[in-house]
Formats: sequence, C-alpha cells, structure tokens
Amino acid sequence: MLIGTSDGLNDWFGRPLGTDFASVYTAGHEVLEGHPLTPFDLAAHHAREKEIFGATVPLYSWHYPPFYLGIGVLLALMPYPLALAVWQGVTLALYLLAIRAVLTAQLPRPEEGNTNRNLWLLLAVAFPAVFINMGHGHNGFLTTVLFAAGLVVLDRRPIAAGILFGCLIYKPQFGLMIPVVLAAGERGIRVSGDDGRGVGARGYAGLRAGGVDHIPGIHQIHP
Repeated sequence: MLIGTSDGLNDWFGRPLGTDFASVYTAGHEVLEGHPLTPFDLAAHHAREKEIFGATVPLYSWHYPPFYLGIGVLLALMPYPLALAVWQGVTLALYLLAIRAVLTAQLPRPEEGNTNRNLWLLLAVAFPAVFINMGHGHNGFLTTVLFAAGLVVLDRRPIAAGILFGCLIYKPQFGLMIPVVLAAGERGIRVSGDDGRGVGARGYAGLRAGGVDHIPGIHQIHP
C-alpha cells in the first residue's frame, strides 16, 4: 500500500520509502560528494536528506561506524527506488540462504516426498521481523546472515567465523551478546570484565588512529 500510494520517493505519510534506509542512502551521497564526515553531523545530514527527499522529511540519523559508509556508497550509485529494491532483495535472499544453512547443519535431511520439507521457508518469510525489516529498510537481514554464517562455520573455520562476527561491529551490542551465545552453546568461551574493558580501549584507540578523532561527539563516548 505504501508503495502504491508513494510518489516514487516518499509514501503518503511524507516519509521516504524504507524510512531508515534513507539515512544510509543519503550518507552514501555525502561520501561521493566528498563530505565523509557529514553523516556524523546531525544538522548537516538532515539538510542533505531534505534536499533528496523534500523539505518536510524528518531526520533519519546516522548510527553506524565509518566502515559502514561503504554500503551507502555502493547503493548511492543507483536511483533511490532501485537502491532500496536491491538492498531489500539481496539481503532477503541471503537471509533465507543463511536460515537454510543453519537448518541443514543442525537437522537431519528431510526425506524425499516429505510435504513439510519446505516448511522452513514459509516460517522464515512469515517471521514478523521480516515485515518490519522490509518496511523500514533495516539491516536485520544482513545481521542475521553474519550471525548465522558465523555459527555455521564456527567449528570448521573458526577464523572465518571470527571475521563474520567481527563484521557485526556496526551493531556493537553484539560484542556483548556473541560471547554469551557461544558460552551457552558449550563453547567454553569466557570473557572477563577486564578483557572487555581492554577490547573497548583498544577499539577506541583504533578509531583514533584511523583518523576519526575529529568526528563531532567522538570524545563523549570515552573519557
């Protein structure tokens, strides 16, 4: 309904189709225009969103670390409707492949002729979060793919699993969740408070060494 009543960019509520995706797309344009710090400046970022989507568009903030701008750059090379369709279509397909890989690794292969063998596909698509993700252009499909793929290859290729988990740094809360999940799965993972603080300190040092020390507000996250 939102697509059918849209003007190609905004729905009938005046919001960009894909809502939160608008921030990623705008950030990609800002980088392509030679202003990679603009996404971290709320006022400037909102002004650029208004130029793309209209003067009444609300602010869709940028919440991600600098490396995530690469995704925005690739998508900003396309017209907005196409970029949104590509983002949703590709990540949805990868999400379904990831769910299938997890089930294949954990469950016995269904017998030929079993009428329930494709029930997983219906359940995966009907999961309520799928509709939320599709409506708002979120990165939930991508997050699921990285998490699921890491779990699938964890025993066989632990380094690859670590890289996949590491890519989830754009959602830093998973830095706390992943060790808990692995420990619950009898992986014997232990993370002490000192280790956590050490990782955080090294991560902050890496950000500063990477040239983001001048991003507005960066010092507010660390004394």
